[in-house]
Amino acid sequence: MTVAIVRSALDQAADALAQALDLIAYKPTREAIFIKPNVPDYGPPGVGLFTDPAVVEGLLRYFAGRPIVIGEGAIVGRSAMEAFRRTGYADLARRYGAQLVDLNDAPRVEVEWEFGRIRLPALLQTHEYVNVAKMKTHIQTGVTLGLKNQKGLLTEADKKRFHKIGLDRAIPALARVARPHLTVVDGIVALEGLGPWRFGTPVDMGILVAGTDVVEVDNACLELMGMPRERAPHIPPAPVQAVGVPIPEAARPFVLDYPGYFRYHHVYEHVSDSCSGCNAALYLAFRTLRKSRWGRLRLLWSGQLRRTDIVLGSGVALPADHGRVLCVGDCAAAFARKGGFRLVRGCPPDPSEIARRI
Repeated sequence: MTVAIVRSALDQAADALAQALDLIAYKPTREAIFIKPNVPDYGPPGVGLFTDPAVVEGLLRYFAGRPIVIGEGAIVGRSAMEAFRRTGYADLARRYGAQLVDLNDAPRVEVEWEFGRIRLPALLQTHEYVNVAKMKTHIQTGVTLGLKNQKGLLTEADKKRFHKIGLDRAIPALARVARPHLTVVDGIVALEGLGPWRFGTPVDMGILVAGTDVVEVDNACLELMGMPRERAPHIPPAPVQAVGVPIPEAARPFVLDYPGYFRYHHVYEHVSDSCSGCNAALYLAFRTLRKSRWGRLRLLWSGQLRRTDIVLGSGVALPADHGRVLCVGDCAAAFARKGGFRLVRGCPPDPSEIARRI
C-alpha cells in the first residue's frame, strides 16, 4: 500500500486532491460513490472543526458524472442535516447534484463483528466508500483521523455501546468490517490542543493525506502530527510507504492539552461510557455561563469557591477532598445513586439544566 501526502491550500484542494489520487493510482471500483466526511457538529468554518467542504468539492469534481451520496451521523443529540446546512454542505450538494443523507436515518444491514452483531449503513455494500476525515486531536482517543471518523457510521445506540466496549478496542474492530475503498485526511487547517471541539487551536498544516488502507493513512498522520503512539492506542501500528511530500518535511508536533472545560479543572470523566453527547452538553453549559456577568459570577461562586466536582460516566475515582458532586448524563446515574450525588439526567443532558445546577 502507499499513502500520498500533498501540499494544499483551501482554494487549491481540488487540484491537490487529484494529484494525491494520481500518486496512489486510485481508481474507483463501483459506479456509485458514498462520501463520509467528518461533520459531527457545526461551528465556524476554516478553524479545523470539520472536513472542509472544499476538500469534498474536490472529490465531487473527481467523481463527476457518477451518483454521489454524502452521508454523516452527527454526535449524539445533534442533527446531521442541520450540521450540513450550517457548514456549507447543503449548498455544495445542491450545486453538484449530490444527495445528502443523515446516517442516523439511513437503511442498515446487520453484520457479524468481533463483539456480536452491528448495524451498518447499506451504502457500504452498494457504493464506493470514501472516508474523508479531519486531522484533529481528541480528548478521548488522542487523535481523530480515518479510523475514528468511522464512528459516524453507527447508530446512536452503537455509538454508546462503543464506549462500554472501549474505544481502543471497538474502533479498530469496526475497521475490519467497514473497510473504506479510499481514505482522505483533511489537514489543510488542522486542530490541536483541546480537540476535537471549537476550544482547540487551529493549525495551518496545508496538507492532504490519501490512501486506500485506512490504518496506513492513520499511521502516516500520527507521524505528521508528531503524536506518540501511546496517545492513540486505537490505531494499530503499520508500516508507512509515503509518496509526494516526505513526512519529515511536512511534520509538525501537535499539542494535546486538556486543561479542563474552559480551564475548569474539577471534571472527572470515565471514557468507557461517557461520550461526545455529554462532552458537548458540558461545553455548551460552560459557554452559556461564560456569556453573562451573572453566569461568570455564579460559576466562580458555585463552581469554584464552593467547588463543584462534575462527573461524566460511571467508574470515576473522586479525590478524597472533592467538593459538592454533580453527575451529568444517564451513564452517571448509578454512580449518583451510590454516592447520593445530584444528577442531571439525559442522553445527552440539556446544557441549560447543567448550567442551572452547577
